[in-house]
Amino acid sequence: MLKGLWKMLLAAPIVIISPFISANSSSAQVTSVSQLADVQPTDWAFGALQSLVERYGCIAGYPNGIFRGDRSMNRYEFAAGLNACLDRVNELIATATAEMLQKEDLATLQRLQAEFTAELATLRGRIDVVENRTAIVENQQFSTTTKLSGEAILAVTDVLSGDSDPFGVGVPRNSTILANRVRLNLISSFTGKDELKIRLQAGSTPHPQRAGGFRYGADPVLAQLGSRQTTPEGGQTFNQEFPDNAGSVELGTVSYKFPVGNKLRAAVFANRGEHVDYLPNVFSTIGDEDGGSGSLSTFAQYSPIYRIVSQGAGLGLNYELSPAVNLSLGYLAPNASSPENLTPDSGNGTTAGGLFNGRYSALAQLSIQPTKNLAFGFTYVNAYTAGTPTFLNDVGTISANSPSLISDNSRRTINSYGVAGLWRVSPKFAINSWFMYTNQQGRSTGTDNENADVYSYAIALAFPDLGKQGNLGGIVAGVPPHATRSGVIPLYRPFFGGTSDLISSIPNRATPIHLEAFYKYKLNNHISITPGVIWLVAPNQTSNNPDVVIGTIRTTFTF
Repeated sequence: MLKGLWKMLLAAPIVIISPFISANSSSAQVTSVSQLADVQPTDWAFGALQSLVERYGCIAGYPNGIFRGDRSMNRYEFAAGLNACLDRVNELIATATAEMLQKEDLATLQRLQAEFTAELATLRGRIDVVENRTAIVENQQFSTTTKLSGEAILAVTDVLSGDSDPFGVGVPRNSTILANRVRLNLISSFTGKDELKIRLQAGSTPHPQRAGGFRYGADPVLAQLGSRQTTPEGGQTFNQEFPDNAGSVELGTVSYKFPVGNKLRAAVFANRGEHVDYLPNVFSTIGDEDGGSGSLSTFAQYSPIYRIVSQGAGLGLNYELSPAVNLSLGYLAPNASSPENLTPDSGNGTTAGGLFNGRYSALAQLSIQPTKNLAFGFTYVNAYTAGTPTFLNDVGTISANSPSLISDNSRRTINSYGVAGLWRVSPKFAINSWFMYTNQQGRSTGTDNENADVYSYAIALAFPDLGKQGNLGGIVAGVPPHATRSGVIPLYRPFFGGTSDLISSIPNRATPIHLEAFYKYKLNNHISITPGVIWLVAPNQTSNNPDVVIGTIRTTFTF
C-alpha cells in the first residue's frame, strides 16, 4: 500500500537526493534496504526508507553500496526525487497493480505533482539544454586533449609626419595602410601540468625599413655612401615574427613545457622559441603574449635584452630557489635545423648551423619578488650572430642592429647586461622600467676588431581597467637600442673620413627617443580597439631626420 507516502517522504527527505548524484558517480537501484551499507535499523528514518525501497522501488544508492543519507537537499532535488517515485507509481498502474493504491494516496501524489510543477518543468528544461550542449560538443569537439585559440589583428596605421628625405637618398613617402596579422595556437596537455604549443601565423605588413614596410629616418652613416637605408624604429606588434612572404601561412612557435619535480620547470623549443616564452617574469605592465592587447610597439613590450638573437630552437629552465626567488637559464639557436657543420670562425658565419655550431643566445636571469606587487630582476645574455639584426624584430636603430656591418660577414660576439623592475602601486596603476647595456665585439681577423656599445632604457606607466574592467591605458617613454660607439677597422676608415668610430661620423648626432601613448578599449570578451600614437624623436640618432609620428587604430579579435 502507498498509504502515507507523503508522510514517508517527509520522514525520509534524503531519499530524493539520489537522482542528483554527481557526474563522476552513477546510482544503482536497490531492492532491499540492507543493500545500503550506511543505513542502520537505529536510524530515525529507517522504516520510511525500508518501505520506499522494498514496497515501491524508487530509491537508488551509490555503486559502492552507500546511501549518504546525511546530505542536505533543495527544492529541485526534492522535485527530482518525487518525480522518480511518480514514475514508479505510473509503472505500477501500467502493470495492473493500481489496486495497491488508495484514493487518498493518489490525491496526495496529485497535490505534490501540482505543487512542484514549476520545479519539474525547470529541471526538464535544464536537462534538455545540457543534452543539447553535450550533443553539440560531441559532434563538434576538436580534440579531447587540445584547445584551439586565436588572435586576429586588423590595424589602420600611417606615418602622420616625418617621412621626408633630408639626406636626399630617395626615401619614399608613406600612405595609410590596413595591416593584418593572424595567429592560431593549438594548446595540448597530456598530464594536466604540461603544455604542447603549436602556432600557425600569417601577416601582411613587414617591419619598417624592410621592403613593403614604412620608410622614414634615413641612416646618416650609410647616407654618406648614397645608400637608402632607413630606421627600423617604431615597429608595431603586428609586425612581430613577420613571415618571409606576405600573406603566406607559416609555422610559428613549437614548444613543450613540463615540470621536473616540484621546483624545476622546463621548456623545449623546436621552432621559433623566444626567451620570453619560458621566463616567469619579464617585468612588464603592458606586454602581452600575442601582441594584440598591450602596447602598440614592440619596443614598449619589454626590455630589448630578451630579443638578442633570441628566436630559434633550444631549452629554457626555471628553478625556484625560494618562494620569492627564481633562477632562469635558457639557450636558443636560430639555425638549429641547419645541418651544415661549420664553426663560427670558418669565415662563413652567416650559414653556419646546428644546435651548437652557429648563431645562439644564452640567457641567465635572477627574478626576485619580495612582495606580491613588487618584482625586479637581473639578466645576462651571451650570444653570437652573423648578419643582421642583433635584436629580434629589428628593435632599435641601424647602429644597434648592424654595428659590424662592414666586418667579416658581420660576425660578432655579444655580451649584454640588464636590470628591470615592476611595481603595482594599486589595482589600477602600475609602473615598470628597464636598463640595458650591450657590448658587441667584431670577429674579423686582425687586432683592430670592431667594438660597439649599445644602450637602451625606458619607463612605462600602465592604467588597468581605465574607464571599464578589461581596458588598459599606457604611456611609454624610453630610448631604443642605439650605439654610442662603433669601431671601424683601419681598412675601411678612409671611406668615413678616417674616423675609427662610425657614430662620431653622424651629423648632428642625438639620442633617439621613443614616446608612446595608447588606450585599449574592450568592447566585449573577444573584441578590443586600441587607438594610439608613437612619436620618434631623432630617429636613427640624428636631429637631421625630422621627428616621426605614427598613428594607429588596432582592432583585436580573440577566440
